[in-house]
Amino acid sequence: MLDRRQSPRSRFDEVGSIAVDEHTSLPCIVYDLSQSGVRLTLPGTDAVPQTFVLTAPCIEGARICMVAWRDDETIGAHFRQRPL
Repeated sequence: MLDRRQSPRSRFDEVGSIAVDEHTSLPCIVYDLSQSGVRLTLPGTDAVPQTFVLTAPCIEGARICMVAWRDDETIGAHFRQRPL
């Protein structure tokens, strides 16, 4: 199987937070992390918008993310810019 990642990934199992808007956040688990993106797991991905802010201890600062793909419990996203 062809690996199309732009940069190597590291496996994590750390709790993170997805900011949906200024009043709502969702807990998630940061599962994979690379310089260009992240894979997250959470109970349901329906409430996560296409663009969101992610914070987690394994991520330097807050990161703006854009969803690349999603299924029922997993989101793959790429980082839109450098840490805030």
